[in-house]
Amino acid sequence: MGMYHSTYFAYGLHIPTDAHPWEETDRIDTELAAVKNRCPDVGHLTAGGYDRDMLFLVTECDEISLGKYGRATTATAEQRADWDRQLANAVEHLGYGHIRDLEAPGWLSVPDVS
Repeated sequence: MGMYHSTYFAYGLHIPTDAHPWEETDRIDTELAAVKNRCPDVGHLTAGGYDRDMLFLVTECDEISLGKYGRATTATAEQRADWDRQLANAVEHLGYGHIRDLEAPGWLSVPDVS
């Protein structure tokens, strides 16, 4: 069995969860489909250490393979404000608004080993 390394550049926020992130993804897909008009650019990412994936809600997301490099998309202030609004709508709709130390959205670099 081999290991696969990559990194994701994404605009979004980390959603701390006690459950394994994969347990949330089907629910997130279903729930986001119901509010597609309010957060059309929002999706999810699960990535991290081999068996310690983390959950993220993201808008822009690009995978950068090991040995490669990339750039985060240049987004205008207006685009980031729109993404922030969409992410806030998604957080509330998905029931994550109660999470105490939820960080503000921003550019993320997430290493992944699978």
